[in-house]
Amino acid sequence: MRAADAQLADDPRVLPPTLPGQFTLVRPRRRIIEEYESRIRDRVLPGQDEVRSVAFAFATERGFSKPTKYWLARIGRIALAVRDADGEDLVPSDVLDDLPRFDKHVAEILRRAGMLGPRRVPRPITTRDTSVARGCVDCGCWGVHAYPRCNPCHGWKFTLGHPLGTCARCRRSGSPVRGDSLCRACSVHIAECGPESAEGAGTQLWLGGEFALKLHRRAGHLGYEVPHHRARQRAAALLPPPVSISPHVVDRAQGMLFDVRRDWSCITVGLLDQLPALTPSAELLMEEFDRYARGRRWEDPLRGLVARSLRIVLAWVGADAPIREADIRSLPTDRPGTNARRAVQFLAECGLLVPDPDRQVDPHERTVEQRIEALPDGLAEELRRWVQVLRGEGRRPHPARSFETIRKYLGYAYPVLAQWGSEHDSLREVTPQHIEAAMSGLTGHSANDRLTALRSIFRALKQERLIFRDPSRGFTLAAIVRLPASIPTDRLRGLIDRADGPLAKLVVALIAIHGLGKREVTELLLADIDLARGKLVARRPGGRHVVHLDELTHRLALAWLRERHRRWPVTANPHLLVSQQTADMEAHPPISSMVVNGVFWPLGVGPSALRQDRILDEARHTADPVHLMRTFGISVRTAMDYVYAAHPERRSTIPR
Repeated sequence: MRAADAQLADDPRVLPPTLPGQFTLVRPRRRIIEEYESRIRDRVLPGQDEVRSVAFAFATERGFSKPTKYWLARIGRIALAVRDADGEDLVPSDVLDDLPRFDKHVAEILRRAGMLGPRRVPRPITTRDTSVARGCVDCGCWGVHAYPRCNPCHGWKFTLGHPLGTCARCRRSGSPVRGDSLCRACSVHIAECGPESAEGAGTQLWLGGEFALKLHRRAGHLGYEVPHHRARQRAAALLPPPVSISPHVVDRAQGMLFDVRRDWSCITVGLLDQLPALTPSAELLMEEFDRYARGRRWEDPLRGLVARSLRIVLAWVGADAPIREADIRSLPTDRPGTNARRAVQFLAECGLLVPDPDRQVDPHERTVEQRIEALPDGLAEELRRWVQVLRGEGRRPHPARSFETIRKYLGYAYPVLAQWGSEHDSLREVTPQHIEAAMSGLTGHSANDRLTALRSIFRALKQERLIFRDPSRGFTLAAIVRLPASIPTDRLRGLIDRADGPLAKLVVALIAIHGLGKREVTELLLADIDLARGKLVARRPGGRHVVHLDELTHRLALAWLRERHRRWPVTANPHLLVSQQTADMEAHPPISSMVVNGVFWPLGVGPSALRQDRILDEARHTADPVHLMRTFGISVRTAMDYVYAAHPERRSTIPR
C-alpha cells in the first residue's frame, strides 16, 4: 500500500494541468476532497512557495493551531492545482466554492499573495429543504419557505398598511389591496406586462424567496423596500438631530492677533457624530482624500484613522483657508483613532498646510536643547557653550559635529550631569574624585561611552576658559580586546527560510551572504540594483562597492520588488527597502534600524553578529586584510582583528 501511494505522488488523473488560455464550453462543479493534495504532493505548482509562506503568516496572525496552519497551505495548493487544470493565470473566485473547507481563509491568503482572480460563474444558490417550499399566500409566488408571505408582500401589508379586501381584478379575497382595489400580485403583473393586461383576471407565476427575480423597481413602488434602506432608516432614527456648521470656520482673509495652540482634549473617538457639519469645500476635500488614499493603496484601518483626523479638524476650522500644522499635530495622541502625520502629508500636497516653525528645527537639536533646559542654569549655560564648540563655533576652529552625535554624548553623560546639578552650581566644582565616582560600577562599552562624553565636555570648557582644570585628564580604562567569534552552524541553518516576508528574506540574504552592514542595507537605493546584470552597488565613504548577486539573492530581490510595487505602486521613496511608514513620508527617509532589528529578532541572531560571522569566514579562506577591506568596507585595524581571530598563529603578541 505504501509503494502504491509512492507511485501516486503526482497522479495524472487528479486535476491534470492544461494549456493556458483554453476555452471551456461547460464548467461543471467539481467534487474536491482533501486527499487530492497528498496525491499531487510532488507536483510543482507555480506560486506554491509564496502561498505557503502567506498561509503560515496568516495562521500566525489569526492565532490558529499548527495543524490548521498546515491544512491552510495544503488546501491552498489544491486551489493552485485547479487553476492549472482550468488553464488560468489566477485562481478564479468560483473555485473556492468547491473546496472542502477553509474557503474564506484560503480566499484571503490568495488575495494577499496576489493570486486571486475574478469569479467566472455566479455564486451557487444554497437552498433550504425544498419539501417545505410553498407559495406566498398573497401574490402566489413560489419559493417561500418558512414564512407565509414573501418579503415584498410583508412590506405591502405591514409597512404600507394596506387593508385586507377583495381585488377588483383577480377577485382574490383576504389580501391587502391599495386604493384602486388592486392586490399586489395584480399590481406587479400590470407593471411588468403593460397596461393592456389590466383587462384580464390572471397573474404571472413568479418565483419567490431565494429564487425571486430581481425586478428593477424604485424603492417604495408596489410595496418594494430595499433591505439596506430599512437599516439606514433605523440608524438615522437613532442619530441626534443634525448639527450646524461650526462658527469657528477660518476665513482666508482673517488675520490673527496672537498664536495659540488648539486644545483638542474634549474630542474623543465616540463623539464624531456630534462634531459640527462639514462645509461644502470640506466635503470636497474629504472626497479628494479618499481618492488620494486609495490611489496609494493605504489599508482600510489606516485610511480610517487619517480620515477621522481630517474630519475633526475640518469640522471646526473648515477648508476655505490653509490649516496650521500645529493644529493637526496637537490632536490627542494618547487615544486611539487619529493619525496626524499622514493628514499633514495630504494637506501639504494639496497646498492647504501652514508649516509649523517649531518642527523645522532638527529633532536632535530640539532634544538636546530640551534636556539642557531641564538642568540648573549654571550647568545649562556651560553645556550650551560645549554644544557651540562641537558645532565648530568655539574659540578655535574645529570640524562641526552633528546634533545626532551631540545628542548621544549628552545621553551618555546625562545621569551624571543631573546628579551633579543637584549638588553643584557649576562644573568648575567637579574634581577627579567625582569622575571616579561617576565611572564606578561601569564596564565595557557603557564605561567607555560615558568617559568619552565627559572628556568631550571638560575639554571644550577648558578650551573656552570656563574651567581651570580638566578633572577627566589622566583617567583611563583598561583596554580589553574582544576578538570576533563565529556563530554555530545549527543557528545559521535555514535562516533565510525562517525569515518572514520578502523584505525580511532579502535583508537576511544581503547581510548573511554578502556581508553588508545594517546601515548600508537601509541606505540602498532603487537605482543601485541592476537585476538584468545581477549587480548591486553599495555606497560607502571610500567609494562604491559592486555586489555580484548570486541566484538566491537575485530571486529574493525580484520577489521583494514585486511586493514593493504591489503594496506601494506610486511611492516616490528612492530607497530599495521601504516600510508602511517611509513609503509615504515627504522626506523619503530610509527604513529605520528598528525595522532591521525586527527582522532578526524572531531568528535569534543579530545583524552585527551575522555580519561578523560572514567576515570571519572570509578571513579564514583568504587571510588577506586588503581583500577584507575592499569587500566589506572595514578599516585596517578591524581587518587585522579578523585575520588574527581566524589565524591566531600570525599574531606576534598574545591578546589579553
